[in-house]
Amino acid sequence: MHSVQTEAAHGADSHRLVQLAQNTQLMSEYLTPLFFAERPAHAIDCRILDMKYEVGEYCTLLYQLGQRMVIGTFRWGAAEGQLPPSAHLIEPLGMQVYSFEHDPALPGLAAALDPQRMRAALAQALPEYYDGTRTLLSCRARPLRYRPGKRCTMRFDLLERAGAGGALRTRTLYGKAYHQLGKAAAVDREMRLLADTEAARSGRVVLAPVVAFLPELMIVLQGPVVGEPLELYLEGLQGRVTAGDPRGWDGVIRSADALAAVHTSGVVTDRERPIDKELKRFVKRADQAAAVDPATGAQLLALAQALPAWQGHLAEWGEQITLVHGDCKHSQCLLTDAGVAILDWDHCGMADPATDIGTYLATFRQFGIHQALKARGSAAAQARSAWLRALEGAFLDAYVAASGFGEGFYPRARWYEAVALMRKALRAFSRAPQSPMPLAQVEAAWELLHELP
Repeated sequence: MHSVQTEAAHGADSHRLVQLAQNTQLMSEYLTPLFFAERPAHAIDCRILDMKYEVGEYCTLLYQLGQRMVIGTFRWGAAEGQLPPSAHLIEPLGMQVYSFEHDPALPGLAAALDPQRMRAALAQALPEYYDGTRTLLSCRARPLRYRPGKRCTMRFDLLERAGAGGALRTRTLYGKAYHQLGKAAAVDREMRLLADTEAARSGRVVLAPVVAFLPELMIVLQGPVVGEPLELYLEGLQGRVTAGDPRGWDGVIRSADALAAVHTSGVVTDRERPIDKELKRFVKRADQAAAVDPATGAQLLALAQALPAWQGHLAEWGEQITLVHGDCKHSQCLLTDAGVAILDWDHCGMADPATDIGTYLATFRQFGIHQALKARGSAAAQARSAWLRALEGAFLDAYVAASGFGEGFYPRARWYEAVALMRKALRAFSRAPQSPMPLAQVEAAWELLHELP
């Protein structure tokens, strides 16, 4: 393992390199001979799965190259990062690239993807295997979602035998590899605490059962949850469609009660999610954006500087601190026979529950904006946006009724929705600076702020 630090570059120069790295045809020409040496003359299909860009500091891109995932990373100025021994330098770009399984921030990832090593780890961690009740014969991991340097969600397909000479059967587990032992341990602890609440026991919220924690690999294992993803019922909002599936509407309303159950569960954790730190970071990131696009950066900065003006009102609006999900949206909900399941508790901590609701609402606002831009403001797109706005209101009403938090919750939720739109605008800019999405989300955030008391 060795560290890397690229020579300092002006904002425009580094941005030009990032633009080149987003040219998937060019990147295929660079990456194919490095990762498919047997076919150096044949360009492998390449696309970008994820990108995180801090102007003037670093940029990390995740490429799908044929059947492989490859990380490409830039580091500028004082920004430093670790590289695995397998990293290659693309000299014309000053970019380091390596296979995702060698991500130096996730030391447990390579082991999880190695069938023999993971089988041995599970055999030692699960009592049904080490006490001989069952025999684990094989284990195969399949990555499902991956954030470079942060975490990787995997599905583990197991083949086991019941007892000595018993019948064979398959079993499925889900696991997540983390970049910090403390983070993995906290997720494991908080999921167990939440599972032991009346909210979970009564079925108001359904959780994936924690199966094991593998500290040496920084992996948390969970059992499967059988259900339908809520987002499936909202995917048809395009073309000439003017309203969503009623099952999607009903599922969103049901998820309001599940979130209220979490927020009123009484669980306390030592992880805090203060908003002040994020608001300060907004200003820094917006200022960095101005180095690439002064006009867009100025509008991002204006919103970032304005948001704190409403913080003084949060207390009079009934601000409180409870356990929160930390990154809540409808795509993390499953509709099951037992109730609504909420997944992915990586960002769980203590904060105002309005932050969860604001983030949830902002996802619908973002969806409506994207659809309207894609359809160029067609009548159908306007009708869909109106339907989504109505769904926002119905969800918020259902949540306030279920939580009992009172009228002061409404302005808090809408302020946090504006905060979430700011976050989404910065993320959209980092992924596609020329896209109209960042400014459209800034405009939507201002609309919310102007409606606050």
